[in-house]
Amino acid sequence: MKEIAMIMLAAGNSRRFGSNKLLYKIEGQPMYSRILGQLKEVQRCFPAECENMPPEFCVHEVRDMAERQQLPFTEQPAVKLTVVTQYREIGDAAQKAGAQVLYNPHPDEGISSSLQIGLKANRNADACLFTVSDQPWLTCATILGLLRLYLDSGKGIACVSSGGKLGNPCIFSRKYYPELMELRGDVGGKHVITAHRNDTAVLTVEQAAELRDVDTL
Repeated sequence: MKEIAMIMLAAGNSRRFGSNKLLYKIEGQPMYSRILGQLKEVQRCFPAECENMPPEFCVHEVRDMAERQQLPFTEQPAVKLTVVTQYREIGDAAQKAGAQVLYNPHPDEGISSSLQIGLKANRNADACLFTVSDQPWLTCATILGLLRLYLDSGKGIACVSSGGKLGNPCIFSRKYYPELMELRGDVGGKHVITAHRNDTAVLTVEQAAELRDVDTL
């Protein structure tokens, strides 16, 4: 069974927003909490996480994704969740949700620093799925679709796309960990994706709002 680590990056300084945007409420819920909730739903769709959920939830979710994405569900990975943040409020909430919590002491070094903190803690995983925390309309169904595409495509990378533009979340197999560890500054995995487009599977997302980054108030 493959192990996939979902790593939620939630340590940004929100300079353009003017305050901590991850705590800003959208539809009554803090922005970070919306993403965290979707990632927990993804975990519940796999056998190891279904013990406390009605079995029909997992079955229906998986069947729906199979029909919408037309991807076979032939492999069930072990999926775990890590949250990288600089904020105690987010860390406490993530810990209560059962996630591994890591703190970034140097968030000013950019998103690459958070990415690498999460990667180091999950270096034994077969692949890492990275999500940012400022896409509040990203859904569990899209994350599941990306996981299935990665597992079934045989590619080393998988990412989402809308309007021809590649975006987050994205998945990298273990062979790309060294390149990810070489990133510096406010540079994410897109740099590695661009260098390896032939080894990248792309999931087209129908609702563009899912991939919308909230950067300003």
